[in-house]
Amino acid sequence: MQTGYFGIVILMVVSPVPPEVFMPLAGFMAAQGKLHFVYVVLSGVVGFLLSIFPWYIGGRILGKQGWRKLIDRQPKWLTVSPAKLQKANRWFRRYGGQALLISLLLPGLRNIMAVPAGISGMSTLKFLLYTSCGAVSWLSLLTYTGYVLGDRYELINTYFSSTTTLFLMSVGAIALCILGVRFFLRRKATL
Repeated sequence: MQTGYFGIVILMVVSPVPPEVFMPLAGFMAAQGKLHFVYVVLSGVVGFLLSIFPWYIGGRILGKQGWRKLIDRQPKWLTVSPAKLQKANRWFRRYGGQALLISLLLPGLRNIMAVPAGISGMSTLKFLLYTSCGAVSWLSLLTYTGYVLGDRYELINTYFSSTTTLFLMSVGAIALCILGVRFFLRRKATL
């Protein structure tokens, strides 16, 4: 089962699939006894910290002007627009470290919020504390959601013909929620 935990770390670092999809599935596996709930969450936190820390270091090293120059060149690997960086900077100036906690709930701002934290000179310890606290809360909630569903598998199975149907419905519901939030945020930004 150790490969399951390592797989979670890898998914958090390199996967284009958001954690809202695979962390509940890992929670489901924990409810089935295939993984341990605490280790699932810890694996997710480690993976998230590994994925966000380079953004923070990039902010510390490049600074505000360096990031602007980088974004203006628009390298293909960089998916950050000037508008997104400006938005992250405004949030960070307004809310400070709390912006790191809030941004975990917003897929488009998760990693980019680390850049203004680095640019501002926030200490590495403070950055890691804010980010870790937010990640533990957020990933525990996602994992618990899957755990609760997994714990009630027999009951759910009586309503659905197969686990495939349940999986597809869960992925669909999560995707609809993410799309709804993105639509709402974009619409709000244009107003």
